[in-house]
Amino acid sequence: MHRYKKAFAEEISKILKCDMDQLNSMIKVPESDRGDLSIPCFPFAKEMKQSPAKIAADTALAISKNPIFEKVTAEGPYINATISSCHIIENIINEIRAAGDKFATSQKGAGKSVVLDFSSPNIAKPLGFHHLRSTMIGNSLALIHEAMGYDVTRINFLGDWGKTFGLLAEVFNRKGDKTRLENEGISYLLELYIEANKLKESDPDFDDAARLMFKKQEDGDESAMELWQLIRDISLNEFKLIYKRLNVDFDFYEGESFYRNGMDEIIEEIDKSAGTRIDQGALVVDMPYSDGEPPMMLKKSDGATLYATRDIAAAKDRWNRFHFEKALYVVGSEQKRHFTQLKQALGAMGNSWEDKIHHVTFGRIHGMSTRKGNVVFLNEVLDEAVSRVFEKMSEDSSRTSIDIEKVSKEVGIGGIVFGDLKNLRISDYNFDWNEVLNTKGFTGIGVQYAHARCCSILNKGGGAPQIGNVDFSLLTAPEEIALVKDIARIPGAVEEAEKELEPSKLARALYEVAKTWNRYQQTGNSDKSLRIIAEDINLKDARLALVDAVRISLKKGLELLGVTAPDAM
Repeated sequence: MHRYKKAFAEEISKILKCDMDQLNSMIKVPESDRGDLSIPCFPFAKEMKQSPAKIAADTALAISKNPIFEKVTAEGPYINATISSCHIIENIINEIRAAGDKFATSQKGAGKSVVLDFSSPNIAKPLGFHHLRSTMIGNSLALIHEAMGYDVTRINFLGDWGKTFGLLAEVFNRKGDKTRLENEGISYLLELYIEANKLKESDPDFDDAARLMFKKQEDGDESAMELWQLIRDISLNEFKLIYKRLNVDFDFYEGESFYRNGMDEIIEEIDKSAGTRIDQGALVVDMPYSDGEPPMMLKKSDGATLYATRDIAAAKDRWNRFHFEKALYVVGSEQKRHFTQLKQALGAMGNSWEDKIHHVTFGRIHGMSTRKGNVVFLNEVLDEAVSRVFEKMSEDSSRTSIDIEKVSKEVGIGGIVFGDLKNLRISDYNFDWNEVLNTKGFTGIGVQYAHARCCSILNKGGGAPQIGNVDFSLLTAPEEIALVKDIARIPGAVEEAEKELEPSKLARALYEVAKTWNRYQQTGNSDKSLRIIAEDINLKDARLALVDAVRISLKKGLELLGVTAPDAM
């Protein structure tokens, strides 16, 4: 669809003498009954000293002579264009099939670096279901940026430093069992964490001891650091098992501890550039704050550093290592103030690249529970999703030829991931098992099933024909034209997802393809003339080529969301 958007913009640019970049940003996809492309003429009225409606009418008349467009009309101040069905069918299907795995990719970001900081759990606690959002939004944005040609670095900035680990170390020294820690891993650490918080509330001496324990860690005490390292290693090993289930990889697991030895130097640099001051005993960045805004703390009154200090150090280190075009922090909306202050502090320090830092905010998940109760760990949710799909598939005797165990993992986990990414990332959403695992509607399973159905029809029809040996003029049904236009929009959806840092743009486009595809193949069940595996060999080849293009577009789109596309379901 990009080529048609470009042609539309070029035609308007010739007539109105406007900048192409401005026009490209204005062109939208209208409601289907108004065509394929639309642009408003309000922005041109003042300079041209004409009404938007007259500009639209005159421009539409001139553009209508271009054979790429079947129809160009003016509707009030809008120019609406319908792309020639013959042209789009002939070109799009061949382009998608020729591109294959490279479909919906570009070199837009070639030579540019993107650093993504996402997931970032605290060690010593199991990954909770709430970690899903940062993990999967970050993973999808990494995949989408790679598709756009960027050099992407994935960093899991673990919460592995701070007073919490003083609490853990102190409770372990008092009540811990090293054998249990090594055998039970993170579940035992959680038990210790809960016990530490109880002691913190009931025993003031315990809190003071924990603070001293963390100070020992900051000072590099050998026994304190040995215990901390064991806790970190156990946590990370268990995190990696879950990331593997989700098909998520990281280039670096660095964590706040990575910068623990450079705190004095970074504070000295902040003091010399932005400036520091004492506020109620704490060291803070001396920069303008809004009325009532808590200052950005670098050190507490006891001298212990805070995560803000380490985030400044990490940002500077990442700039020095990667010279990024974008540094994306995929962190919940509740941290908005922190990242606003981080950018302000970096700017006050004289770092001109602070505007390349972006806080990719997201909303919360509500209404989640599992069969085991209300304490929700991510691994439990994934287990339950797979179990529910496995049960459902096992009930269907027609699926005996399918590897149900493998497919139930792909479908169950894919349903959870797609169910998250289809939502606008800044919005909260309610988790509903019935919705997530529904085979119909705006669900991952629905899109996966559409892909599997494409594979099944291609197998049944003897495979897709060779590129170039197809008569696409035979594809004239409205359902076929609509389907080609939908798959043509996938690359644009990937570009929008990258530009707006919004994977839901791609999820929505995939759903539209799956919906149109289902309507097309179901129409063929009731109308013999629209059956894909037609008696006429030339018509069959044209339709199988279309099915192959749909298969490629669905598979690529799902992959960019971090969802597997099963060949059979």
